[in-house]
Amino acid sequence: MQFNSIIRSFLRTPAADEGNSMLFKSGQIFYGKLGKLFSGQYAEIWLGGQKLMAKIEAPLISGKGYWFQVSYSSGEIILKVLDKEHKPFNNNMQPNLSPHLLGLRDTKLHHKFTEFLMVEQLCFTKEEIQQGARFLSSIDDVEMAMQVLKMMNKKQLPFTDRIFKSLYAVSKETTPLSSSIGQLRQLLLAEETVSETAKSLLSLLDDWEMTAKRLEQRVDATTGRDVLLAKIKQSVTRLGLNYEAQLFHNQVEKETIGTLFKPLIVKLVQENSTQMNSSIQEVAEKVLLKMNGQQLLSISNHTIQTQLYEVPIQWGAEMKNLTIQCTGRKTDDGNFDADYCHIIFYLDLENLKSTVVNMQVQNRIVHLFIINDWQEIKEQAQSFIPILQAGLKELNYSLSGVRFKTSDARNKQTREYPFSNKASFDTGVDIRI
Repeated sequence: MQFNSIIRSFLRTPAADEGNSMLFKSGQIFYGKLGKLFSGQYAEIWLGGQKLMAKIEAPLISGKGYWFQVSYSSGEIILKVLDKEHKPFNNNMQPNLSPHLLGLRDTKLHHKFTEFLMVEQLCFTKEEIQQGARFLSSIDDVEMAMQVLKMMNKKQLPFTDRIFKSLYAVSKETTPLSSSIGQLRQLLLAEETVSETAKSLLSLLDDWEMTAKRLEQRVDATTGRDVLLAKIKQSVTRLGLNYEAQLFHNQVEKETIGTLFKPLIVKLVQENSTQMNSSIQEVAEKVLLKMNGQQLLSISNHTIQTQLYEVPIQWGAEMKNLTIQCTGRKTDDGNFDADYCHIIFYLDLENLKSTVVNMQVQNRIVHLFIINDWQEIKEQAQSFIPILQAGLKELNYSLSGVRFKTSDARNKQTREYPFSNKASFDTGVDIRI
């Protein structure tokens, strides 16, 4: 299951904590439907399934759609109607897609962008709209880019070139992170002379590989699970995904920064040496943008946390990818509530092929629902269930049952990629892997 497919569907699914309240900035523009009218020029406006009360500057018709611009007067929302001179939209008419209302030129691309803003009912300032239009004109996948702009809007991220490129890269790039790292390594090895940063990066990757091999040869490793967990921990540590935050909070020594992958990639990109092979610069930039994009998608608030990471793991002679996405409510200490959660594993296995393991946990009682097309899977799995029960018991969980289904139409929704519209994680899914 390709990582970029997960990201694409994720961009189209709002987070559980988004959209629950409407906070407007002065100058924002949105397309809304006029509801009830009240005395004193007050009216209710429907936007994205929610309604707000505001003062309207012009006489309008209830039930129609209009473009509004937000302003404030003495703390009160005032809505200016941008298209009051045009025919309002209703179910029997085409909406007013004049891009000039949003400060854009009358082009095919701007018509498409205007329609997207109207259908999605997003709130942008005129400056953000113009910046978004510039972003759209610089890339090839307009549909994906508009979803990225929607994500930036929902998460209230600054409309900067770097943030847009990072989110676009993580959604558009099809090459696994492990493959990109391997490609960068080969390019650096092929160079006759490299910078000190490049030498440090090669040394890190060599040590990463050797440590993984030593873990596989450990005589005290009683189970493959121990080796796998050790490798995951090593990869997460060496990647240095959160080194900026750790450095800010004095959780990492400055001397150790040179032993982490991400800060070395940052330094390599910033060097931008004229002597550096352009291919090295290009691959390093792609890796950095992808890692930044994952972090931008992994923003948490006070009650909900979402994390999405693609972690390269050395497995034998090759690097494999582990894709992890976690979404759920925080406990008082900032962790997931492990007593009540919903976990879904999306797996592409060498022999079993596409497999979905849907695990529900209620008061530490576990129920598994497995979807796979191999006809003998239920029979062959029976010998493993007692092992699973024993393993869960060691962790103070109990297994209530295991059910098996094939991927027929009835289970199609469960087989959707994580974050898809049909499998929204705001319905109680805490962790998707």
